[in-house]
Amino acid sequence: MASGATNQKPHGTQNAWIRPAVQIGFLVFSLLVGWQFHRFVLWLSNPVGPSPERPAGVEAWLPISSLMSLTYLLRAGQANPVHPAGLVLFTLILTLTLLLGRGFCSWVCPIGALSEWAHRLGRRLCGRNPTLPRRLDVPLRSLKYLLLSFFLYAILGMSEKSLLAFLEGPYNRAADVKMYLFFVNVTRTAVVTLTILTVLSMLVKNFWCRYLCPYGALLALCAWPAPLAVRRDADSCAGCGRCDQACPNRIHVSTCRRVRSLECTTCFRCVEACRVPGALAVSWPAPRRTVNQAVYAAILIGAFVLVSQAAQSIGYWKTSTGPALYPALYRMAPHMDHPRTP
Repeated sequence: MASGATNQKPHGTQNAWIRPAVQIGFLVFSLLVGWQFHRFVLWLSNPVGPSPERPAGVEAWLPISSLMSLTYLLRAGQANPVHPAGLVLFTLILTLTLLLGRGFCSWVCPIGALSEWAHRLGRRLCGRNPTLPRRLDVPLRSLKYLLLSFFLYAILGMSEKSLLAFLEGPYNRAADVKMYLFFVNVTRTAVVTLTILTVLSMLVKNFWCRYLCPYGALLALCAWPAPLAVRRDADSCAGCGRCDQACPNRIHVSTCRRVRSLECTTCFRCVEACRVPGALAVSWPAPRRTVNQAVYAAILIGAFVLVSQAAQSIGYWKTSTGPALYPALYRMAPHMDHPRTP
């Protein structure tokens, strides 16, 4: 145990600004994509003159469609052209998670960022964030895996023919428009639900991400074998427990050699809190090579930029649903029911 370590200043705080900056950057980019898509949908309501550019990045908000596209790709060996950017981004996120851990949730995802800021606001207003007892926390955490199981069962149980029929059908082609209309023409039930989730997110840290997000559940399972992880040097560790207190996901980092918890989102909060240089780090396995926040941010941002540019250069980025078909889909969208699986 390192003597006097508890009185030292956390050695990781000098990089603490990097992750919030990346979160804000991705959130601003998402808002710009949303604004551009809003302009596109306004044109759909009155398709006069040239069509505004439809931002392909909006497909990042269609993970179910993207999962179906990936399933079809693995079965048929063909990449479906309806929502190509969604498939590219979804596959990229899964690949990054398999290699780098679940950093998407705490660095990139706008919902994750908003959830984090909500519980910080709640702590300011209430003085603390209540911690649910284990007898409630454990079963509630299983909910996101139950939701994931439902989607996986439904999608993996579909035949190749059924997958193609759904992907090429009008419901999937209009999925982005239906998502837009959901938020623009929000129902009273949706408002009540979103309000409840917001209040719960202010009270309980990462309520949505911890208990209800099926996307996060999928990434958690993919992150478990990731070679890059939080690792603790037991010989250097001061045993102060500050890493446990800093972890927003209630992981007992101070007892781990390698953090394998499915709740770890590689947020670096535990590393920031550590008083002993080298005692705690995000690193590759032996020979231990540390990755700091600047490098982690550069890998994430670089991957999204390079992969999206590569997809555009090979012509697999813009949807095959052209502006000529979209106005008809827009008129049909409010009346579309989810197709039944044949």
